This record gives sequence, structure tokens and C-alpha cells, in this order.
Amino acid sequence: MEKGSHPSWQDIWLHFISWPETWFIEEIVTDISKKISCASSTYAKNLVRMDSCIRELESLLCLKSTKVRMLGIWGMGGIGKTTLANVIYERLSHQFEGCCFLEGLKSTSVENLKAQLLSMVLSDKNINMGFTSIKARLHSKKVLIVIDDVNHQSVLETLVGEHTWFGPQSRIIITTRDKHLLTVQGVDAIYEVKVLKDGIDIELFNHYAFKNNPPPGDVMKLSHHIISYAQGLPLALKVLGCSLCERNKDYWMDTLNKLRKIPNGEIQEVLEISFDGLKDDEKQIFLDIACFFRGSDRTFVRKILESCGFFVVSGIENLIDKSLITISDNGRLEMHDLLQEMGWHVVRKASPKEPGKRIRLWEQKDISHVLKRETGGEEVEGIFLNLSGLEAMSFTGKAFSQMTNLRLFKIYQSNLWHTKGRMKCKLHISDDFKFQSDELKYLQWDEYPCESLPSDLGCENLAHFSMPHSHLTKLWEGQKIFGNLELVDVSYSQYLKRTPDFSRATNLEVLVLKGCTNLLEIHPSLGYLCKLILLNLENCINLEHLPSICGLVSLETLILSGCSKLKKLDETALTDLPTCWSEHGNVQENSRNLDRIGEFNSYDSTIRHLPSSSVVLRSSYFTSPHCALASLIRLNLSGTPIIHLPCNLERLSRLQRLEVTNCTRLQALPVLPSSIEQLYASNCTSLELIVPESFCKSFGFAGALFGNCFKLRKYQSKMEYAAQSVASHVDPTTWRSIYDH
Repeated sequence: MEKGSHPSWQDIWLHFISWPETWFIEEIVTDISKKISCASSTYAKNLVRMDSCIRELESLLCLKSTKVRMLGIWGMGGIGKTTLANVIYERLSHQFEGCCFLEGLKSTSVENLKAQLLSMVLSDKNINMGFTSIKARLHSKKVLIVIDDVNHQSVLETLVGEHTWFGPQSRIIITTRDKHLLTVQGVDAIYEVKVLKDGIDIELFNHYAFKNNPPPGDVMKLSHHIISYAQGLPLALKVLGCSLCERNKDYWMDTLNKLRKIPNGEIQEVLEISFDGLKDDEKQIFLDIACFFRGSDRTFVRKILESCGFFVVSGIENLIDKSLITISDNGRLEMHDLLQEMGWHVVRKASPKEPGKRIRLWEQKDISHVLKRETGGEEVEGIFLNLSGLEAMSFTGKAFSQMTNLRLFKIYQSNLWHTKGRMKCKLHISDDFKFQSDELKYLQWDEYPCESLPSDLGCENLAHFSMPHSHLTKLWEGQKIFGNLELVDVSYSQYLKRTPDFSRATNLEVLVLKGCTNLLEIHPSLGYLCKLILLNLENCINLEHLPSICGLVSLETLILSGCSKLKKLDETALTDLPTCWSEHGNVQENSRNLDRIGEFNSYDSTIRHLPSSSVVLRSSYFTSPHCALASLIRLNLSGTPIIHLPCNLERLSRLQRLEVTNCTRLQALPVLPSSIEQLYASNCTSLELIVPESFCKSFGFAGALFGNCFKLRKYQSKMEYAAQSVASHVDPTTWRSIYDH
């Protein structure tokens, strides 16, 4: 055919029949695949406003890249991982030479899965495995492989071991509840599927319950309760929506009431898969969190559960990886409502009819039943009783006589703010009441009504003792062995007059006596608690004397705010003596006492003098590489009648914040350390002199407040204008942040 002439139909036919037959087949298959993928698939039809999720997944797959890429899709059971993977698979499969979507892994051996994968990718039902490997067969092919709901590393090692097993531009997608499996596999990206929010949960529920029609008026409010119960979990929205479709109002009401007592079996079955896959230690940690510690601080829970013998650090990390718990921004343990309900269900089904045979008790009606009928057995390990709404409750020795394995016990009232800080429930405690368990690790009893503790309180293993607002006049007599005790909190116990002998509580880390307004005496043994980190004596308004604390080598926070009768921190209180009381009562040499303290707070006390021989001030220690209080970050002397600060304060090289607000007798400020970032000195009405050099090298007045310091006049000429400008500002009254244990 000559150039420029039009081809005849015979030429065109001859041209086409000369093409290979395989080209036509590939083109037909590709065209059909595109049309199928563009059509509304089973999954695509049921998706509600999920475009953003799909776009994000496709972005993580980097489809234009020639490299092999592995993507993990991670989330809790029922969150929609499989649905998203299916949609991606159907949208993209036509772009690959071979595809495979593997599911139902639990019921198939790894070898069978391997054969299934190769058969699907190579479109060969009669493939002969022999000694062939996935790498040998697929290393040059562009493939799309989805492996759904993986729960064992061996599956990934066998099926998608390494990137080099697959040809360029291949994409591997793995869905799992266990994030750590993806980390070990070395996937290129992990997509976390989160609960539905912003009205998408409502749309999904309406899709199944009302077939996208407007909800009838008589069930509108009920639908909101159901959606709230599901907490954005797609599985729950679908299951409940389908079960309520075309049902009348009475059926809806009955279903809602039933859910409040009995969880939906289909939803629970899916969620329990994650729980069943845990190790025994992890199961116990999860159930303790679900029943007792949801919303609690992670470090706080770790301390308690470690005292119970659990491996908490790895346990919590594994629970996070398996999407059973989360950590909030402020470090608290959280979980989905339905996962918590699943945990409750696991505990209840161990003894459906008799709560006294269950390991954990947290519901009022169950605990009331056990205490009134005295049915508590050795199975009981934890009781958390909320007294809110109860008028009276009795505690007898017999009711606890069989609870020999009790390790966690808490009595509290959640709505104290409604009752102006006072419990309305009347507690009746028999004379023979005592804990029969030597396994008690955690004891919290708000507003404990007795003047003394049970005589036979098992204390050898107790780690956490908390009785705020108690009626205690004393804690214990003589020396008692509290070898595992780490925290004592008797804050606001207004009848407590003296502290006990702490000599045998050698592991105590936190002591909170805040608000003990009638506390007169602190036992000298306090000063030799080598592991004490925090000592809070805030508002102990009748405390006049603080014993020597020379042995508190681990102390990081000392709070004396509001100790209005504590007039002097003298040598007997803060002198850096070269001795420390050991566990066995021996004297040991120690040259680093109090070098870890990070906060000293004496706000509104009557301390007038910080002697030059005290640990804060002794210059000989400041020149030492391990000077006392070298870690001090915040020093709060606000509201005290102090007159002078020591001239060698600048040796506190880590001090960042100095607070002397309302020190109306303070006359001068010495040179401050260069680390200072904030200085609060408002209302120091007697302050006449500051040393400008300290401000030049620290913060140039930018972080200083001198409001109402009317006598502040004497400066070097180059600082005078700036200083007077700062002194003219009035300090806000709400500047102070109060440490609240």
C-alpha cells in the first residue's frame, strides 16, 4: 500500500489476522476487567462515604512506583479491614498480571495456602507444587496479593516473605488485628482503620436499617441510642441495622433493653477472636483494665499490675498492637465500649448465676448480692464498688472470710461533686471485719469511716494504700513490715495527728499527706526513705516541724504549700548529712543526698529563712560535680515571709522556674542561674534590688513578671528603662498552676 493512500477493508483484515491470538485475549480480558471493576461491586454498593479512605490507601500503595510495595491494614475486629481490602482489590486487580485474595486462613494449612496463592495468581488450577517456591514462580510477575486477617507470623513468612519474591510494581496488602506482625514483616506503610465518625456511622446504620430511606418518626430517637451503642464500629452498625430492618417500635425498644444487659452474640463472637489469641498474662491484664482501670493513668496501672506479678510493659504494648486498648493523649488507658463489654462478658460467663464465683466484681448489684448473702469465694480477686446511689452497705468478716485471693479492692463514690464532697451512703463495718487475703496489692477506700485499720490487715504484699478523706486517727502502731508498699495517700484525713513508723516501708515512693489539717507530728523515720520520690504536705496547717530529710536521696518533689506554722527549714531539716538509713538499720555513707529533687514548693508557708548550710545553698556542694539539688527545675517560695535568697542560688544549673509571688518581705534577688526561663515576682512590695546581669544572660526580662513591685528602683543604667517597664505591669491573679496528685 502506497504512502498517503487509504487502506481497503481487505488490507485492514489482513493486518489484524496477522496479530497474535494472545493479544486479542489479553485485550478482551483487560477490557472486561475494567468494566467489571467500574461496575458497582458487592462491596462498593455497601460503602458509605468511604472515598477518602480509598484514596488514602491508594496513595500509600504508590501505584506509579516501579518498586514492590507492601501495605498493612490494621485495626480492631469488625472495624472494616476486609471490606476496604476487597474494594481496593476490585478497583486495582485489572492493572496486574496476576491477582489473589486469600481469606479464611485459620481453617487452612500454610502449605495449602501457598498452593492456593500460586494457583490463583498463575490461573492454573492443576499447578504442581513439587519443590517450587513462590519466589521462583512470581519474581518476574507484576502481582496484586491480599492476605486477609493474618494472626501468625509464619503465614507471612511462607506466603510473602520478602519484597524480592515479586516482580516490579507488585503490591502486597495484609490485613490484621496485630500491628506487631506488620512491623516484623517490614511493610512499607501501615494504615490504621478507625471508627466511623462525623455522621458516617449514621449513614451506614440507616443504609442497613432503613435501606437509605428517612427513618420513621417513632424510632428516630431509638436509632440514635443504637448508633451510640455501636460507637462507630461498622460491624455493630451493620448487624444491628439488619436485625432492626422493617421492625416496629416495640421490637426496637426490646432490642435496646436487651443490649443493655446482654451483648449481641454475633458482634461478641468477632471481638472475642482477638481476646482468645492472647497469652494468659495478657488476658488478665486486659480484663483488669476492662473491669477496673479503663481511663486510668498508664503508669499508675503499670505499678499496680506489676505488683500483682504481671509483665505489664510488654502486656500493654501487645494489647495496643492487637487493637484491644489505646493510649489517650494524656497517657490514659482507653478501649472501645464494645471491647470493654466483651471483657465483662468473658468474666460473667465463668459463673453466669453466682457472682461470688467470678474473679472480678465491679457492678453494684453483684457486689451487694455477694456481701449480703456472703457468697464470695476464693475465686474473687478484685472488687471495685461505686457507692453512688446506695443508701447503706455493710461489711462483715464473714462476707470476706472465703476471699483468700483478693488482690484489688476499691470503695469509692463517682458523684462526690454532686454531694458537695460527702458520701451519702452509710457504711456499717462489723467489729470482726478484716481482709482474709495475704495477696492484697491495691487498697483504696475513700472516706474510710473507722479510726483505725483492721488489726489483721495483710500488709506484706500491699503496694498501693489510699484512704483519702478518711476518719483515721492513726495508720498503724509500731514497726510493720511493708516491704512492697510504694504509695500511701491519706490526703484530707482531718483526724490524723501523727504519721506511723516508716522504717520497714523501705520501698515507699509517694507519700501524700495533703490537707491533713490536724497533723502535728511526722515520725523521724520519714527522713530515711531512700526511694521516696514525692512528699506532699500541702495545707498541713498545724505542722510546725519537719524532721531531717537527709536520707531522701531520690526525692524529686517536695510540696510545703500552705504549711502556715512551718516557720523554718533549718539544718535539722535540710542539712546534707553524709549518712542514710539502710533497710537493715545500718548507717551508710552517701554524698549525693537530695540531688534528684526537681520541684520545691512552699507556697503560702511561713518559712522565713533558707540557711546557707542547707542543701539548697551550701556552696561547697554547688562546686561539686554532683551537687545537692542539681536537678531542681522549679522552686516555688510564693507567699512566704522570706527576706533574702542565698547569693549562690546561681549554682542551681537546671533551675528553669523561680516563683516568689506575694513574698512581701523579700528585699533582694541575687544573681540567678542562666537556665532560668520564668521568674514570677509580682506583689513583692519590699523588693528593692535585683542584679541585672542575671537577666541579661538568662532571658532579658522576657520571662519575668514584677507587677506591683513599687520599690524596685536601683539598676544599672543600661537596664533601668527595661526594668521599670516590666515593673509597671500588674501580674494576673491566676498565674499559678497547683500540683494535684
